[in-house]
Amino acid sequence: MTDTDILVMGSNTVDIYVETPADLIRIDRSDDDGDALLGYPVGDKLLADSVSFDVGGSGLNAATAFARTGLATSYVGRLGDDMFGARVLDHLDDENISFYGGLGDQTGIGIILESDAADRTILSYKGCNNDVTLDDVPDVTPDWFYSSTVMGDTRETMASVITSFEDTTTAINISSYLADQGIDELQPVLGATDYLFVNKDEAQRLTGEDDLVDIFEALGSALRGTAIITNGPNGVYYMTDETYYHVAPHPTDVVETTGAGDAFNAGFIAAKANGRPRHRAVKAGMIQAEHVLHHASTTDDLLSRDDLLDELNNADYTTEVIQ
Repeated sequence: MTDTDILVMGSNTVDIYVETPADLIRIDRSDDDGDALLGYPVGDKLLADSVSFDVGGSGLNAATAFARTGLATSYVGRLGDDMFGARVLDHLDDENISFYGGLGDQTGIGIILESDAADRTILSYKGCNNDVTLDDVPDVTPDWFYSSTVMGDTRETMASVITSFEDTTTAINISSYLADQGIDELQPVLGATDYLFVNKDEAQRLTGEDDLVDIFEALGSALRGTAIITNGPNGVYYMTDETYYHVAPHPTDVVETTGAGDAFNAGFIAAKANGRPRHRAVKAGMIQAEHVLHHASTTDDLLSRDDLLDELNNADYTTEVIQ
């Protein structure tokens, strides 16, 4: 056991949740990407029902989940020299997460515009999250390294860090922005990655394939390890020994989807770090994600190690072989 069980990179933000009673326009498109649009009246001043603040960001969410499950967690990032940065630092202290990094101009901010049916639109300002350099990274050899999607100078720093590890298990989560760059562009990082967490749309963009088996084969050739593919309310796909599996989620009353992906990734890694096999780790990720889906906060209902493993022992998810 090292002083740091897991070293985490990724964004930190203060999230501002805004709910409005205004009649908003939802447009369901039938074009190829199929994304729905949310419309706000032009020129109107909309009254908000409520405004609340919480810490967030994909890196900070994951680091919090790791710490809650008892892993000695170190977080590498940049905080703004402002009141939001102070709030993030207080959260790290409260969660016993070691912070490495420096102060930048402004902390990242997420403005989450709530609408009906648990849909939401997020305005994301990265602030100094993109400015992490190698000077910010501690000289440690962790058991695990995890990075959520990163951009700018931080992406180059992450690539240098992940490719430098020899005896560390590595995991990353990428966004559609990085997926659109393709396997060839990301090959140096993918070739040093043991677990890639990606949703189905991102996996299709990354590989240029539509069929799940073709996607897994393409990723299998690029990765040092394997991919775990999530598909929102449709569950999770993974493979072991050339067999492909689908795990269906429990029916869940969704309050807020923000942070559920981070919770899944962290739950999976926590289970693996505690000696659980891959098929059990997938279910641990789903358990942790469902607890986040039940609450507006991305971190308030994250499970401890004992609670997570206890629920895992009683998990009744349906698993099927897809090939």
